[in-house]
Amino acid sequence: MRVPLPRIHVLGLGSIGTFTAHGLREIPNALAVTLLLHRESLYDEFLRNNRQISLQTLSGTTVRHGDYSAELCRDGKWRSPPSSSSSSSPSVSTAARAYDGPIDHLIVTVKATQTVSALRSLTTRLKPSSTILFLQNGCGMLDEVNEHLFPDPCTRPHYLVGVISHGVTLTSPFNATHTGAASISLGAVPRENATATSEGVDFHEPGAATAMYMLRALPLSPLLSATAHTYTDLLQTQLEKLAVNAFCNPVCALHDAKNGFLFGQPRLRRAILAEISAVVLNLPELAGVPGLEDRFAVERLEGTVNGILERTRETTCSMVVDLRNGRETEVRYINGYWVRRGREVGLSVAVNEGLMEQVLERSRMGRSGYSS
Repeated sequence: MRVPLPRIHVLGLGSIGTFTAHGLREIPNALAVTLLLHRESLYDEFLRNNRQISLQTLSGTTVRHGDYSAELCRDGKWRSPPSSSSSSSPSVSTAARAYDGPIDHLIVTVKATQTVSALRSLTTRLKPSSTILFLQNGCGMLDEVNEHLFPDPCTRPHYLVGVISHGVTLTSPFNATHTGAASISLGAVPRENATATSEGVDFHEPGAATAMYMLRALPLSPLLSATAHTYTDLLQTQLEKLAVNAFCNPVCALHDAKNGFLFGQPRLRRAILAEISAVVLNLPELAGVPGLEDRFAVERLEGTVNGILERTRETTCSMVVDLRNGRETEVRYINGYWVRRGREVGLSVAVNEGLMEQVLERSRMGRSGYSS
């Protein structure tokens, strides 16, 4: 009897989710991919795209991958929809077959603000042996997931965290453009009372095999260019990216500007990064890590920021777009993370807190129909 291929579910089909799902199909004959769709209209788009995901590469060519399955959520229930569009059948939701099978491997790429709500309908399908890869911007989502969805560490799935530095834009549903080749860094979040290996997973713990699977499978995709790291190394990479975003995103958003605007803000840049540097050097989970002071020195962080800005002068960051469109921003998971951690270690984070409050206020005004 033929053994079923391992299956990875992808939740969130924005630019990063679309790019990742495309990259998974470049691991030949190794796994199956299911796209988790929250709207019937998105499923219709999937069918109109011939159940394919296309990617315009850096060379300008378009590569299409198919052989995806899909599940559709309606009224909090997941269903395997029919192969025909809802426009040609009475209703996708009534024709679809209810499905509540377990999920072994899940990649979450929704916005940080949507993490808990997007995962809620999947909690009964996620077991202690399941693995969730959080491939998102920001920090602090895992704490909310634990608080609201998986409060018991004994029944909690394994967690992986990914930091993606590829440049990707979504031109239309299931059609993405690769604007900058880079990498994905992966790491396993240590489980409570577990003795972790160098890859962050306790091999003697139930479910360790599923936790290891994505750490070893994703690096096989040439497009994704993923590598696995210890959690300590991964956390430092994540915090470096978060430091860059804490300056770039809110400042550009408040001025409705492209990244090039930031070259005229050296004093604000230093003030933000000085707070962040002090916080990182006092985090208990990084105590005693070799080279930490050099890696998170203010001058080095400034060099990292400037290097990114040189490559992205004409880029408009997502927080700018969110404010323009009256959507909630991810500022609570960017500057808000530094505010929370600064308070925990007893340091002033007034600059980051001020920026966060300004963005939150502008966002509230936008959603209320007012403009400044």
